[in-house]
Amino acid sequence: MAPKNALRRLWPVDVQLRVLIVVFLVVLVGLSAWEPGTFLRLANFTSMGLQISDLGVLALAMMLAMILAGVDLSVVAVANLSAVLAAKAMAAAAAAGAGDGVITMVGVAAALVAGAAAGMTNGLVIGALRVPPILATLATMTLWGGVATVLTNGVSISGQSAALQTLGTQAFALIPVPTLILIICVVAVWVLLNRSSLGVRAYLLGANSRASLFSGVNNAKVTVAVYTTSGLLAGVAGLINVARTNSANPSYGASYILLTILIAVLGGVSVTGGSGRVAGVVLALLTLQMLSTGFNMILVGTGDSNFFKNFAWGLLLLAVVSGSRMSLQRFRRRARGAGERSASPDPERVAAGEGRS
Repeated sequence: MAPKNALRRLWPVDVQLRVLIVVFLVVLVGLSAWEPGTFLRLANFTSMGLQISDLGVLALAMMLAMILAGVDLSVVAVANLSAVLAAKAMAAAAAAGAGDGVITMVGVAAALVAGAAAGMTNGLVIGALRVPPILATLATMTLWGGVATVLTNGVSISGQSAALQTLGTQAFALIPVPTLILIICVVAVWVLLNRSSLGVRAYLLGANSRASLFSGVNNAKVTVAVYTTSGLLAGVAGLINVARTNSANPSYGASYILLTILIAVLGGVSVTGGSGRVAGVVLALLTLQMLSTGFNMILVGTGDSNFFKNFAWGLLLLAVVSGSRMSLQRFRRRARGAGERSASPDPERVAAGEGRS
């Protein structure tokens, strides 16, 4: 029994997850064979882990919104606003003569509070006022981006915390601290979705809001809680950005919105809500980053790496979605055939007089 359970964990029932595991291994082995001298270096994997840290946290935030059958177009704007407010708060604390530890705590608190407040605003507009998520978050995306631009006059501002900058560049057990923060966020979101009542209610609300309401779930409260968590994650992403670059820019990561949606969909999060696994999002994130890094290595000096990278990402999305669809159809046909065989009597047993009531 134990070997079967171990095999099930290694080879999950989820068809989308199976396809992602296969694609992940193919990309890993293929790039390792193509560029073994550069791709397989520890420094390369450390660099990739550092690069996906803020994008990965934003993808988790987008995943939460999509599980509710919604979307959060404001995640990048919230992250940038959180970074700007953190930098402003640290500058004010430094001007007041505070120590570096206090400056860092002030900046962290400012970013997290700003992210949670912006996410709560999204949740209230969507859950209480019942504004469609795409319209609500489009409006707040413009709002938060405008506030960040006004606060900075449209230019980057530097952070004032040496400790925070050190965290952004240091590693623990060969793992960059921003990557460790991403891992903590991954575990936290997994626990939220799989080990908490809020996670169960979020999946139910995303799958069928009417059934959720009739089950006694307060849909508005669940929406506010989930979007607040999404905003909090965006605030964490803003902190990672400040720690890595020691600056805050109101227009940072403009392309990240589409990337987070791509990662979530590629990871198996349903655009209609009610389904999605953290493991799938992590696999999609790692696969896309490996493709990006691999193409940069292969096509270095040609000037075509970005073109081929986008081409590969689109091709990967089509391949995974198509493969998952075909595998699911094959699984359903097999299950239907097994059901029909079990429902029909065995001629040999009938002839032997068995199976009679």
